[in-house]
Amino acid sequence: MIRLLLCVVAAFGAFAADALFTEGLDALKRGDFPAAERKLKAELQSHPNEVEALSFLGVALDNQRKFAEADGFHRRSLALAPRSNSILDKYASHLLLMGDESGARKTFVKSLALDPADGYANLQLAQLALKARAGPEALTYLNRLSAEQAGKPEVASRRVVALVLSGRNSEANTLADAFRNDAEWSASTGRALADAGELNGAETLLERALAASPGSFPLLFSLGVVASHTGHFTRSREVLETALRQQPRNVDILYNLAYACDADGQTENAFRLLAQAAQLAPGRIDIQRSLAIAAGNLGEYKASADAWDAYVQLAPDDDAGRRERGFAHAHIAQLDAGLADLRWYVERHPDDAEAWYELGIAESAKDPDTGMSSLDKAIQLKPDFAAARSVRGALNYRKGNPEAALPDLELAAAGQPGSAMIQYRLGQVYLALDRLSDAVRHFRRAAELAPNDYPAQFHLANALAEAGQTAESDAILERIRNWPVRKDVSLTDLPDRLNLSGGDAPFR
Repeated sequence: MIRLLLCVVAAFGAFAADALFTEGLDALKRGDFPAAERKLKAELQSHPNEVEALSFLGVALDNQRKFAEADGFHRRSLALAPRSNSILDKYASHLLLMGDESGARKTFVKSLALDPADGYANLQLAQLALKARAGPEALTYLNRLSAEQAGKPEVASRRVVALVLSGRNSEANTLADAFRNDAEWSASTGRALADAGELNGAETLLERALAASPGSFPLLFSLGVVASHTGHFTRSREVLETALRQQPRNVDILYNLAYACDADGQTENAFRLLAQAAQLAPGRIDIQRSLAIAAGNLGEYKASADAWDAYVQLAPDDDAGRRERGFAHAHIAQLDAGLADLRWYVERHPDDAEAWYELGIAESAKDPDTGMSSLDKAIQLKPDFAAARSVRGALNYRKGNPEAALPDLELAAAGQPGSAMIQYRLGQVYLALDRLSDAVRHFRRAAELAPNDYPAQFHLANALAEAGQTAESDAILERIRNWPVRKDVSLTDLPDRLNLSGGDAPFR
């Protein structure tokens, strides 16, 4: 996006006479997108149909991930100037950021129909072709670039990849020889190879370049990102941590390092890094969403609710975000606010089983019977919904009806055999039904799955004592004698995580 700004702003600079407009473009060029937004909005107050101001405001909003708001300004500028390369290129870039590659490609093609030498459109179409591993098509677009543009390292890197994908390895090697000692070129080529799906080749190139330039920030960053995508998460963390020491306030490094930590099972570190990134860039939608999920997965419900609040403000059209905000607020006992969001969502999405499940949990905190109705709906929509069956079983057990609880919990255990909570609840139900040996078996499994959970260990010890296995019971009680008894979160509670139905990944 920055390359687009520099190209188009340079081309448009001769016409930028208004002070607010000029200040807005200057802010864009230096990457101060909130300032650009303020200046350009002020400009539009007095000139509401100024085409380039509308379009550049869309760019400023895109760079803050305010895609829904940006879309309106891009469309307004396009309606006023449908045959402007500048407007078409910025709108196509907006579509790329929105994930609409097909729409972006069509828009760039329209731009080329007006000016076949449009350097930005050709470069972006070449990039899309590389992503599709269409080397010859990418070369067609790259061959249209000016000599000056084609000679830039980031463009040469794409030509190398296009030549490799076209089977023209000798030409690729000859071109690469001119840049082999350029760390930024190696980083750019590595990213281009990764974008084209050549992940192993990208990682090899970047590792070799980093060995020659071990302190290169672009190489550290690029290798960290690529290593995550090849599944080498420990290596990814290692190089990204080195990069972070160079630029401790770099939000992209923090975000990608959090991704590597989360994938490597270091969920608390991922949460800490995301919280840091959110402080530095509160307007980043991707960071707020990832932080909200990571916090919820760790049981940090206040932090999760705060992040979902921020996310919904940034992405008001994301219904699922509002649903998760409601569920997060229910976890911190803000039930009225939580129920309002969840009920709003199920009215709009009545076939979403996950939403009925979340609503059922929130309602059960006030009225188990109302919650039961919503859980019934979730299971009707998704009969194998293990988490919903587990909660409905727990509610029936609490109402003194273990016979009704048993079928749900048995089905839930079959669907999620690794859930300590479900195993624990089955143990409770079997104990209530005087099936002591079955109770011991499931309490034992719960204790194996949650070795640090006091209630799981304590209830296994009690069940063993009742079964006459006093030696093992005494050994467990002795081992946990000095453990803290946590009252806030335990297996005895209703679901205390946002993702019991199988888990959600902070990075999607």
